Amino acid sequence: MKTSYITCYGGKEALSYGELPDPEVTENGLIVAVRFASINPVDYKIKSGAIRLVTPSKFPRILGTDFSGIVTKVGAGVTGFKPGDRVYGAAPVFSGKQGSLAELLLVESKYARIMPADLSFEDAASLPVAALTAMNGLRKGGTSQGKRVLVNGATGGVGHFGLQIAKAKGAFVTATCSRANADLARSFGADEVSGYSKEQISALGGKYDVILDAWGKMEVSEITRLLKRGGIYASPLFMPYSAFLTFFIKIFSNKKLTSSNLRALPEDFSALEKLIHDKKVKPHIDRTFSITDAAEAFEYAEKGRPKGKILVRIS
Repeated sequence: MKTSYITCYGGKEALSYGELPDPEVTENGLIVAVRFASINPVDYKIKSGAIRLVTPSKFPRILGTDFSGIVTKVGAGVTGFKPGDRVYGAAPVFSGKQGSLAELLLVESKYARIMPADLSFEDAASLPVAALTAMNGLRKGGTSQGKRVLVNGATGGVGHFGLQIAKAKGAFVTATCSRANADLARSFGADEVSGYSKEQISALGGKYDVILDAWGKMEVSEITRLLKRGGIYASPLFMPYSAFLTFFIKIFSNKKLTSSNLRALPEDFSALEKLIHDKKVKPHIDRTFSITDAAEAFEYAEKGRPKGKILVRIS
């Protein structure tokens, strides 16, 4: 099969495009003919070796987490899927399993989901990691009608989903982004838009029930000043601050700092699909690259400050 893979850690030069053996279906697995994949920070952090201490280092390694495509083979122990089904999901590439930047993906059936009829392959491939991460952060924050929510980095992958989901829940949303992206943030439903520099964030005067720090770079002093008592800060970073500092802030100011990690339960997918169906959430696709240009896709995702999501067309 044609695939984009790495044989070592590194930058753009670490990615190769070529042939690797087709995967064989397993007892609880599916073979998916991949249509689209998308690039997330976890993918380029694996590629660079930035998180090598917590993820396997077996090479060659096929990257790519999000996927959409068509089932071609079904393992003997699998129920609920058949050849020809349109599916999407998030391959567990973090744990060393095969990623989605390949013509054929072997993935356990628990990581795949039947695509709703009104969902395109492009939109489906953009959703799982970023949208479900944003949804989990807002869920942890108890986002609901009338809450005040700050989304830092509101036009990136996680951020643009977080902004739209918070609005769908009835929150008043302040978005931070570059000046060039201010109109885009408003088109996603932002009630207020601010820049994201230290000075601009410091100038924010409101108190927030929830901060979704999609950019992951807010300072503790900013967080504690901007959160209401009882407020919650969530970041996609695995451990945004030390356990001691988090405990100290919780005890003395009743403000909670937590991780907005991916949660991909069936009920999470169902809630997301309803938001898509009701047109309350719409993925924003910045650019689509061919699999032969996957190295450029990674470069742009990591350094180009993309708006929304980056897709890779596989077939």
